[in-house]
Amino acid sequence: MVNRDEGQVYTIEGIAASVLLVITVYTVLSTTTILTPGDTHIIDLHLEQTGNDVLAVMDTPDYYSDISGTYNESALAFSIRTGDEAGFGSQFSTLADTTTLPDHPDRIKYNATVYYRNATSGQVEGHPFGGDLYRRENAVKVTRWVYLDGSAPLPGYLDPRSQSVLLEVLLWR
Repeated sequence: MVNRDEGQVYTIEGIAASVLLVITVYTVLSTTTILTPGDTHIIDLHLEQTGNDVLAVMDTPDYYSDISGTYNESALAFSIRTGDEAGFGSQFSTLADTTTLPDHPDRIKYNATVYYRNATSGQVEGHPFGGDLYRRENAVKVTRWVYLDGSAPLPGYLDPRSQSVLLEVLLWR
C-alpha cells in the first residue's frame, strides 16, 4: 500500500535536486569561461628574456685586451656608433631566432630606438634605429645602456663625446 505523504516527499526531493543541478551546471560553466591573463604573461616573459639575452650577448666584446688597456667595443656599441641599422637588425634577428629549423625561422619582429641626451637643449631625444613598423598592441620592451667612446666618430644625431645611450627594443610576434 502506498502512503500518500511519500509522494510529496519525492516531489520535493526531485525539485531540490533539479535546482541543485541547475546551480552546479551554472557554476561550472561560468568558471570555465574565465580568461586567465597568466597564459599570455608567460609568453611575453619568454620573449622579454630572449630580448634581454640577445642584447647582453651583443653588448659583450668578442675579445678582452687587458694588456693594451684599450677599449674593447662590443658589436652593439659598434652598430650604434657607426649607425649600422642593417647590421644590428641582422645580428639581432639571428640571435633572437629560437628555432633550429633553417626553413622555418622565428617570427620575432622588433623596432629599435636609441635614446640620448642632447647636450645643446638638455632634452632626452630618440632616434629610430631600424626594425619593423610597430602595429600590434601587445609588445615587450627590452632596454640596454650602451657606452659609446667619444674618441671614435659618432653618427650626426649624437654629440661628439663619451656618453651612454639607451637602446630600447620593442619585440612582438
